[in-house]
Amino acid sequence: MPERNSNSTYNLFYQRIIGTKTLLGRKLLNYKQREIEYIVSYIHSSCNSGLIMDMGCSTGQFTRVLVSEFGESRVHGADISKKSIERCQKRNPKLTFRHIGNGFYRENEGKYQHVLLSHVLEHVDKPARMLKKLQSLLRKDGSLIVSVPQERIRGDSALPENLYNLIRFKFENVHRIKHSIGSLSSLLTETGYLYKNHRYIHAYSKGRNIKCFGNHSLVVCSELAKA
Repeated sequence: MPERNSNSTYNLFYQRIIGTKTLLGRKLLNYKQREIEYIVSYIHSSCNSGLIMDMGCSTGQFTRVLVSEFGESRVHGADISKKSIERCQKRNPKLTFRHIGNGFYRENEGKYQHVLLSHVLEHVDKPARMLKKLQSLLRKDGSLIVSVPQERIRGDSALPENLYNLIRFKFENVHRIKHSIGSLSSLLTETGYLYKNHRYIHAYSKGRNIKCFGNHSLVVCSELAKA
């Protein structure tokens, strides 16, 4: 859900690259599955009676996992790409997918108990602005869950996407910012959130939860700061 997103950049083939990577991370290498399981467990451990929004749902894979856990009436997906939403809705006609366009934030104000940003924030040039806008979607007791890649060099976990862009003569790194626990915690505090906890997802080791070279991602859970 990058701010500079366009259908030409995040087209069907690009979406298929993302979908293939997610599938491999869930079914073969297991790190993506462990990331999803941690997010699901956090929602279960907190107040989980409200609606859940998967922001930047892309192919809808994560949205469908959440639906299988919490039910189709409680989980919505949203993306800035109209074509992505159309594909998701066509594939899953019973589920709710929303296009992030004019009026989206106003129409969904205060609606969600949990908002998820799964591998979205690293694509955004101005993450603080996005995080502030997301506040309007949350209930007063709502939570924001953010997962970001833990890269050695910015963009190394997006190698297939970056190579695809190079083939198309788009000389840009799809990952705009490299986030750490320190920078992300500070960013959340600055934009009106209260840090709750975090977990590192290692690429291979199931029980490892420390900052290290082999980490795949970082999941940070937060809630709206009390006024």
